[in-house]
Amino acid sequence: MEDRNRWILHIKELRSRQGASILEAERIALSDPHWRRWVERQINTDERCHKFARSHMKANRDAALIYKDGEMLKLR
Repeated sequence: MEDRNRWILHIKELRSRQGASILEAERIALSDPHWRRWVERQINTDERCHKFARSHMKANRDAALIYKDGEMLKLR
């Protein structure tokens, strides 16, 4: 739970500092290997994160940062 809160704060900070949209801030954040590994793990093991990932995919379609590969969700 603590890492989830850190992720949200990190995205908020990136949005503020970079003047970025949520999608742009997430893209920037995922360029960090630590956060990328954490998100990949969370979207496949944490039900709440999995649900958010599916919503992200539906809302962003071709621009989504996540895609489904068989039963796994992966980052682009």
